[in-house]
Amino acid sequence: MPRQGARISLILAFVFPAIVAATLALSTYGFRYAKSASERSKASLMDGNRQLAQALAGSIQQRIDTADFELFKQIEWEDSDQDPPSEIELPKGVESVAVLDKDLHIRAIMPATTGDPKKRSREQEHWPSYVRGLDWKSLQPWTPAQPGNFRHLHQLFDGRSVLIAYAAKESESGDAYYVAARMNLTLIAKEWLPEEVRELGGDRKIAILDEVARPVFGQPVSQRDQRFLYEASFGKTLYAWRIQTLPKNVEELQAQAETERLLGVLLIPVSTLIIGVGLAIVLLSVAAERRTSRMKSEFIANVSHELKTPLSLIRMFGELLATGKHKGAESSKEYAEIITREAERLSHLIDNVLDFARIERGKASYHFAEGQLDDVIERALDLARYRVEKEKMRLRTEIQPGLPAVRMDENAMTLVLLNLVDNAVKYAAEGKDIDVRLYRTPGGVTLSVRDRGPGIPLDEQPRIFERFYRARTARDRNVRGSGIGLALVKHIVEAHGGRLAVESAPGQGATFTVALPAAPVTATSAEHPAPGETPAPLGVTPPPVGITPPPVEVEAALRPVKPMVKG
Repeated sequence: MPRQGARISLILAFVFPAIVAATLALSTYGFRYAKSASERSKASLMDGNRQLAQALAGSIQQRIDTADFELFKQIEWEDSDQDPPSEIELPKGVESVAVLDKDLHIRAIMPATTGDPKKRSREQEHWPSYVRGLDWKSLQPWTPAQPGNFRHLHQLFDGRSVLIAYAAKESESGDAYYVAARMNLTLIAKEWLPEEVRELGGDRKIAILDEVARPVFGQPVSQRDQRFLYEASFGKTLYAWRIQTLPKNVEELQAQAETERLLGVLLIPVSTLIIGVGLAIVLLSVAAERRTSRMKSEFIANVSHELKTPLSLIRMFGELLATGKHKGAESSKEYAEIITREAERLSHLIDNVLDFARIERGKASYHFAEGQLDDVIERALDLARYRVEKEKMRLRTEIQPGLPAVRMDENAMTLVLLNLVDNAVKYAAEGKDIDVRLYRTPGGVTLSVRDRGPGIPLDEQPRIFERFYRARTARDRNVRGSGIGLALVKHIVEAHGGRLAVESAPGQGATFTVALPAAPVTATSAEHPAPGETPAPLGVTPPPVGITPPPVEVEAALRPVKPMVKG
């Protein structure tokens, strides 16, 4: 058995660290995989946001370029000595146009609404400022064959967002002149952007902000939605504006991201904790199983020894009787008494083992019937007297008369007393007394067995009723026993609805107390009460065991006892 335990310990020493290492590795891999998957998902969302923003910016830029192309193609200034055209139909999206000579002097301004004097006046006031901010020197002449030779300026002028498209042109005579157009940003924001957004569709929220972060289109993204936000310049034309895109279900994504973050943080420590708790439980289970196995081995060894001793005595004295090797009738009687006593002891031990086996299998059964516990105790005491006398002890009994009936299994209660007396005999010193008392208590009867042995330490008292457990005093003194007697007594007493308790202190012996409830009062027992007992009203049940009795000394409450002091 020790060798097997060592092998198990060696296996566990290798297996448990391997399990812990595998768990940590799996947790780390799971955390990294979840983090990588989350990052890939976010990257995919951000890529979708970027593509949508680029597509929308490209669509708006295409419409602006188309309007610029139509405008630059429409304006032709053939002779610089004459005034340029001042009355043309401006393309949609163009708010006003200025025509400049080669010296960048404004020669004509054409607003979209020519009949509005105030608007024309405002345009004439603002255009000099627009012209000074344009990079005219780097322009190449614009032609329908090369429509890309024009530029845009997008910035704030006097607190207003302005988009200017400008190009250089040449007349047929070779004179250079310039055309600049201020685009209608209100039209772009109110008409073109909603149209293009509807055309693109998608499941994204879109917002366009101007140079000072004022919303031009849509609603700006809140601070808490920044995690899945894509923000960039709104294309090459409206570069002073910024576009923001994010998924419409951003709240759900935020919650999912927070959950993933929390799981990622907790995955490794929680997994490690769970595995640690599991391993601790396994270790405790293995330790408990090994302890139980050791106790069973000790139990088998003790029971084998207990069986061997009476069998050896029975065989030896039986052979002496059979061969006639004795000194007469007195010796024969003594040998016969020894055989009888050891046979009863052997029978008691076998009964203990069989009853305990039935309890372990959950097949213990009792045949309950109302009876007088004092009669059962007296018969059990007669059986126990042989063992007590052999150990040179005295068995002092005190049984109160007129005890109430008890619902019990007589054989089981006999086994209870025999086990308690046998336990007292094992631990009491030679020549000491064993006291057995049976007396009435409120709601029932109480049986107590007191020895004058070494006593039981307080920390071991709750454990002495466990199966296979033996107290330190028994192990130190090498007292024979199976470790199942008190466990069997506890099971029988609880099956009878009673309580088993022990009171002990080191060096002062031990007192085991069995409290059993009285049988319910019936019409027969009410009409014929026990001697000295007051009849109880019909239907009234005595108070249950456990109710504290009035403060009266037990000795004073006892009636005259039956003369059963033996020894």
